[in-house]
Amino acid sequence: MIESAFLLFLVIDPFGNLPFVLAVTSETPWRKYSQIIVRETILAFFVLALFAITGDQILSYLNVEKASLTVSGGVILFLISLKMIFRSAREIFDDQYDNDPFLVPLAVPSLAGPSAITTVMILRSQQHIGLTNLIVSLFIVFSIACIIFLLGRRLSVYLGNKGIYAMEKLMGLLLNLIAINMILAGTKDFLSV
Repeated sequence: MIESAFLLFLVIDPFGNLPFVLAVTSETPWRKYSQIIVRETILAFFVLALFAITGDQILSYLNVEKASLTVSGGVILFLISLKMIFRSAREIFDDQYDNDPFLVPLAVPSLAGPSAITTVMILRSQQHIGLTNLIVSLFIVFSIACIIFLLGRRLSVYLGNKGIYAMEKLMGLLLNLIAINMILAGTKDFLSV
């Protein structure tokens, strides 16, 4: 469970998403900011929990092999990690949400995006993580993410923009290593069949 929680933490990347969260909610009063953070993390949790529950059915309906899912998930995570390393989270900011986003863009796709959905499905199908353990891992990760976001404004003052971006780059590097490992594991499984 610790390994899956750590992987999900890297994929969901609260520190990497913090500049984006702060940019989207930059004009929001503190009380409303707290409400938005709690609401959006709960929504993202439920989106990923839904995929944790129905992921196997989706795979079997699409007739997707587990090795394919592992390799494709690794490729997606690899591309996400490159974006985290070489781009700023602020570059994807869009001000059309009027400082009160609902579901989009914070819960989906920022927190519960394609990489997180793929990771949840891989953990269930390829890694054989039990549903209860996966839901508990998601709960732990989103609780930590919620705390980071709630402290985000104070944290951004303490760390400064450079500190936040440095955390994002570090998370990107760790995710890059995990992505390469997933690609190698999926390739190995495919070749051994």
